[in-house]
Amino acid sequence: MTWRISWLAMGGLAVGLAATPAWAVYKCTAPNGSVIYQDAPCTGKGEEISLPPALVSTPPAPRHDTAPSAPAHTDTPPPAPAPAPGVVAKSQLELDADHCLDWYKPLLRDPKTAYYSNPSRNNRVVSMDLHTTNGYGGFVVLRASCEIYAGKLNETWTKEHARRAGWPVD
Repeated sequence: MTWRISWLAMGGLAVGLAATPAWAVYKCTAPNGSVIYQDAPCTGKGEEISLPPALVSTPPAPRHDTAPSAPAHTDTPPPAPAPAPGVVAKSQLELDADHCLDWYKPLLRDPKTAYYSNPSRNNRVVSMDLHTTNGYGGFVVLRASCEIYAGKLNETWTKEHARRAGWPVD
């Protein structure tokens, strides 16, 4: 994190360096000669400056003495929550392909290693390349299709798609 502080603020800083606990800030000189203030030690020329906690901006503490206000009525729905850091939100096609993969897993020799690629949709039919191991430990790619309507897998039509593709279904 880098801070740029004016000379007027530096004058106030000198006054504020009284006998209070301090936090470390580093005054660094950049290669072009400009002065930069940061919270990490300088890589080149620089010196450490101590700041009293009152001069470091911190968010205000939450107040507990007031009741929460009622949300204002709006015609627009609230925004969807953001996914957790590092988690990528899946598209509807990917969610439907996950359902399809789950349906085919009981038909596979090693369902734990199965995954899909190249999902596509044609109206209600979700198709994908299903990767799984064969009896010799190598991977094979099989075409799989499912009938999905309104986010739900249709068991009867999915069996029919599997039968037409040569899957061993009853």
